[in-house]
Amino acid sequence: MTAYTTLHLVEKLGLDMDTELVTISEEASHVIGTSAELVAGDMLTIAQLMYGMMLPSGNDAAFTLA
Repeated sequence: MTAYTTLHLVEKLGLDMDTELVTISEEASHVIGTSAELVAGDMLTIAQLMYGMMLPSGNDAAFTLA
């Protein structure tokens, strides 16, 4: 659902998934469960976070996108 919602908002807001940067929060970097090993303060694109959320099922990446 997070992937679907993210894609919908990217389209609605006219964002470029390959250039729009998102900063990883301290809270997101400590989410329990499977992880994409994100580090607080790092900046990743929406596309990178989508891969991190879907390939290793990273809860931290999903939390950041949500």
